[in-house]
Formats: sequence, C-alpha cells, structure tokens
Amino acid sequence: MPSDLKRLFHPRSIAIIGASQDFATISGQPLKHLTTHGYAGKLYPINPRYEEIAGVKCWPSVSALPEAPDLALILINANRAAEALRECGKKGVPFVIVFTSGYSETGGEGIKMQQELIAIAREYNIGIVGPNCQGMISVAGKTYAGFGSVFNATYETGAVSMVSQSGGFGFSVMNLASMEGGVNFRQMVTTGNEIGISTLDFIDYFCDEPETALIAVYIEGLKDAHRLPAIAEKALEKKKPILCWKVGNTEQGQRAAASHTANLGGEMALYQSVIRDKGLIQVEDIQDVVDIARAFASGKQPKGTGLAIVTISGGAGILMTDAVVERGMQVPQLSPATLEKLKPIVPSFGSLNNPIDLTAAIFNNTALIQQALQPIVEDPGVHAIAIINASLQGELAAKVAAEIVKVAQGTDKPFYLSWSAIRPVAEEAYAQLDAARIPHYQSPVRCGRAIAAVSNYAAALRRHVALKGEKPLTLTRPAARATLGAAREDLTEYAAKQVLAEYGIGVTQEVLATTREGAAAAAEKIGFPVVLKVSSPDIPHKTEASAVRLGIATEADAAQAFDDIVAGAKLYNGKARIEGVLVQEMVKGGVEAILGVTNDPLFGPAVMFGLGGIFAEVMKDVSFRLAPVTRTQALEMIREIRGYPILAGARGKPLCDVEALADTIERLSALAVDLKGSLGELDINPLFVFEKGRGVKAADALIKPKAKP
Repeated sequence: MPSDLKRLFHPRSIAIIGASQDFATISGQPLKHLTTHGYAGKLYPINPRYEEIAGVKCWPSVSALPEAPDLALILINANRAAEALRECGKKGVPFVIVFTSGYSETGGEGIKMQQELIAIAREYNIGIVGPNCQGMISVAGKTYAGFGSVFNATYETGAVSMVSQSGGFGFSVMNLASMEGGVNFRQMVTTGNEIGISTLDFIDYFCDEPETALIAVYIEGLKDAHRLPAIAEKALEKKKPILCWKVGNTEQGQRAAASHTANLGGEMALYQSVIRDKGLIQVEDIQDVVDIARAFASGKQPKGTGLAIVTISGGAGILMTDAVVERGMQVPQLSPATLEKLKPIVPSFGSLNNPIDLTAAIFNNTALIQQALQPIVEDPGVHAIAIINASLQGELAAKVAAEIVKVAQGTDKPFYLSWSAIRPVAEEAYAQLDAARIPHYQSPVRCGRAIAAVSNYAAALRRHVALKGEKPLTLTRPAARATLGAAREDLTEYAAKQVLAEYGIGVTQEVLATTREGAAAAAEKIGFPVVLKVSSPDIPHKTEASAVRLGIATEADAAQAFDDIVAGAKLYNGKARIEGVLVQEMVKGGVEAILGVTNDPLFGPAVMFGLGGIFAEVMKDVSFRLAPVTRTQALEMIREIRGYPILAGARGKPLCDVEALADTIERLSALAVDLKGSLGELDINPLFVFEKGRGVKAADALIKPKAKP
C-alpha cells in the first residue's frame, strides 16, 4: 500500500467515477465542492453519458484518461465498484476513496464484495479509503472530496488533523469546532469499513506531518489494534497530543459499532490500558475537542500537577477544584512565604486557602491584581494558574485582562481563565487574552477539564522521557514452548505450574501422586498440613467434583483422602482421565490476588492484575497492560487498583511484598511474549502475596492453549 499519504491529501489530479450533473446527489456533490472551494489540480469526471459537467470535460472511463490521477473517487453502486477499482489499478492510480455502502456492514453478499475490493487493492498496490465512508476534506490542499452539508462551508487552515471511522460524526466535529469554537482543522478523513488505509496509518502520517500539531481520532474498533501502543509512543516522541473517542464500550454499543462499520474491536479494557499508559487524551464530547485544543494552543504546559485557583466566587472555585482533582491534579495549599506576601493584599473576608478567594473588592484597585498573582506564580508548588472572573465585562474587564496578561507573559507557567461574560460585552478583554494566547472558557468545569487534560498529557511526556531507557524483561524457554505448542487441551494445574516455574514465578511446593502410598509419602515430605486435589484434564473445576481436601494433617489421612478424591472424581465423570492426585503445601497468610494473560486477537498478549475474590469477580477492580510490561508499568498496575491500600498495609495490616508481586507480573509478561504463538489464556488464582520480604506463591493455575487451526 502506498505510504506517501501526502499525495492523498494534496492530489495533483482527481478522477470522479460516476460523476453526476445533478449536484444535489451524492455522486454530483464531490465535483461541485472541489470546484467551489478552489481545488487547483486537474479534475476528471468519469461518466460515459456526458460530454461535460459544469464546463469540465467528462471522460468515458479511467483507462481513457491522459494520465493516472493521484486520487480516484468511486461513487457508483457497490456491485460495480470492483470493476472500477480494477480499472484504477491497471491505470496506476495510487489512492482511491470508495464512498459506496452495501458491503460487510450489511452481511451476506456484501462481505464477498468487500473481499473482492481487498483483493484488487492488494493486487495493484492501491491505497484504498473506505468503503462506506463520507470522504475527506484537506483544507490546506483545498481538496473537498466528499458529500454532505458540511462540505458547503469554507474552513480556515489550522493545525488539527482528524481521522474518524464515522463520517457524519467526524465532519460534525470539524464543523462545530471551526464554526463555534474557532478551532481550525488541517484535514479530516473518514475511513468507514477500513479495508485499506487504517485509522492508525493516518495517525502515523499525522505524527510525521510537520504542520499537524494536534491529532483527533474517533474509533469504533481497530483491526490492527496491536499497532496502537507503538504509534501512541511515536506521538509522544513527536509531542503531538492525540484526542481519542473510543466508542462501543458497552455491550449494546459494541453491537451498534459492528452493525455500523463492521469493525470488531478488542476488549475496552485493553483500549483503556493503552489510552492510560501511552498518554492519549480520552474525550467524551465535541466541546472537549474545542476546549482542549484551545488549552494546547497556549504553547505552555504545566511542569507538575499543582494548580492555583484564583477566584472572586467561592462556589465556582469549588466546582473547578472537583473537576481537576477527580482528573488527577492537585490544588495544594500555598507556601508560608506566599501567604505572607498575600495577606496585605487580600481582604480579611477573602480566603488564602487554595482556591484563593480575592473577592470582588480587589477590582476597586486593579493594580492589586498583578501584586496578588505574582507571589502565586512564584510559589514552587504551583505549576499552573486558573482565574475565575465570573461575568466581569466592559471597561473594568479590559483593565483586569491587561493585568492578568502582564503576569502571564512573564512566566512559563500556563494561565487559564473561566470568564462567563458573552463576547460582545467583554470584547476588548477577550481580544487581549487571545492575543496573549491565554485560553478562556465560559464555565469553571470546562476550564478545569481542559487544564487537567493538558496536565495529564504533560505528565505522560515526562513519564515517556523518564522511562525511555527502561527495557522489559525477556525470557526464552524452549521447553515451555514445546509443551504448550504440543497441547491440544487445557494444561492441568500441575503442568501449568511447571510452566510458570520455568519463568521464575513462585509456585506452591507440590508432588503428583499416583498411589495412596505415594500421596502419604509426599505429604510427609512437604510437611503437614497439606491440600490434596485431583489432577485431570477433564475436571477443570475440582471443587464441583468434590475432588479437593484441605487441612490434611497425617499420613493416614492423606492416604484416605487420595482414595476419596479418586472415587469422587470417577463418580463425577466416569470418563475422566485421572493423572493422579496433587499433594500441595497448604498456604497460610498473605493477601489473595489474581494474575492473568489474555491473548487478544487484535492486541496480542495482555497481562491482568487484581485482588482475589469479590474485588476481581464482582467489583471488576483489575488493571491491564499490553505485554511486554516493564517494572515501572507493573508497579503502576498494582497501585492503580482501588484495592491497593490492602497491599500497602491499610488499617495496621502488614505491608505486602509489592516488589515481589511486580517481579511476578514482569515474569508473567515475559512468559506471555515468549508463548504468544501458542498461548490462549492463563489464570493464576489465587496468587498469595505475603508480607514484605516473603515473596509470592501461585496456589492454582490454568493455561489454555491457543486454538489450533
């Protein structure tokens, strides 16, 4: 597939296959929009029924064209699109947008027609966009190649580039951001069923394009999701924030996404883990794009999470505090030195607690604003300043804005304003702020959300730099590969633990006994009390089969337990293959945790961690990371679950061995990478985490091989 996407967004010539003289129709609109918006390249309408359309010469076929255009738009019916695509391939057209619907999103014959398009695109090395999409707008290239009412508007070139799997939604974001928010786009492309150039291909291109400063993306599902972490890392390296919608997060939403574009995404937990781990900014509404883009346009980012909120309204300060704190920022108390400087300035009925309430009395002498803000800016615990000016307007608003600008221009700490006055009554004030690139918002909550987005992104950049040299643990175990590669069914607990032990993961001491005498001897060797369990590939749920005995305290009891377990297992499943009885040390103390690996068909192997029991099963209090997982990531996984205080010694409990737990997560990640070709799923449940210095032990494990073709 062609990788030079610049030719797609800046084509020198465009063929419009199925062009119509009726500009009200979908097939007529692209030619109209291209000519109306001043596209400077050559246009080749293709339709054997016409000699010309609106003064532009019409051609009977692509093969009849005097050159191979850079881009072709296919606007004919789905059952004829394959023929047109093949003709483009023979002519040497590098990029094609297929607008037509009626493919895999409809099922049945549509799936076959889509597969034919894929085969043709591969045969002729065509970069195909769509099908079932709405086209694109390259504002910089004046290439309005699509249909819909948004194409009637003329946009100013900006620095935001967006790719959307939904055409209608994507273009509505561009339109509203540009028309109502003053945020201008460089280009918008929609991918529909995404059989060729993918969402991630476009993001990758935007990362490399110098003119793009901010990337937005609307995702229903990624068929090449395994590439997302690396491309997100690249965006961090290039310092290009990615604003991300990920929809289809509920069961009902997932069904809607599949019917809309036939994209089947991976588990939302895995998307969320990448979003959190790689610094993507998750957005929920169109207004978020406008607000966050404005915040980034200031050119300043906080160097820490401390926000000083300066207000003349206590209630608004509380609203903003809630908005930023729940998104990971801090609203710290000012230093004693700062407080001493502020006491002579702030009225006695104000507040020096952060949020800092200067009260409206300060506007009696606007020169005091600069005197109040300067100490706050210089406070080492303050990394950004938010000012809430309520609905201040007119001449006073202009004076206040001028004082704020003076202070803001003398520091690298970003300023943000919440100012609810409508523009006509505070035009001069807002003009001063705009000229100084100080973002302002009409509500404290919107302001706070934008601040937190920039702060979290800045933190992701710092983390990216700090961890750049950290390498994940790599382990290669040929014996484990051979064991799992040959497996055609789930490994028994005993076999699964042997695999874990090969990767240095602590497991309980145990012996597989095949006779009652062997069970008694094994119990004596391990030390009482012990646990006995059936070992059978046909009985995965041992408790249901009454094939587990706990607290065995003597050799005689061990021998009798062996007989009872074998008899119970045969009664539960007369055809079960019984390998023997597992005699295992009985673990005492520690906190029960759960570790797992899922080998997702889109993302590849991912590691899960959580506390055992209701924490994981009922509360879904678990964390995920895509493998490989570094030590820092492992510690982050542990600390981000809500139940972490239990491991950290809550309520006088002893500290757990978190370092040993992180080491186990690292080793499990290395296992997942080493066995990714044959591993389906893995569960360690429970994993006992003991007191600090005593390590961890896997008490039970299950390994499912990947389904064989």
